Amino acid sequence: SMIDREHAVLTQVNNVVGTLNILYAMRQDFPDCHLVKLGTMGEYRTPNIDIEEGYITIEHNGRKDTLPYPKQPG
Repeated sequence: SMIDREHAVLTQVNNVVGTLNILYAMRQDFPDCHLVKLGTMGEYRTPNIDIEEGYITIEHNGRKDTLPYPKQPG
């Protein structure tokens, strides 16, 4: 997906449009069904800490900060 711009765009379009197609098909034919969407955590492993909802305080190389966790982009 990261070979070049064209591959990156194709991957994004496939992922987003594919997911939208599944959601609309589910709404039409299986309205009581739920979709579980897995993110990249399975690819990059899970951290060796509890996965909390909210915020986590991290200290690294003498600096400390509180961050939304899991991350909340945007």
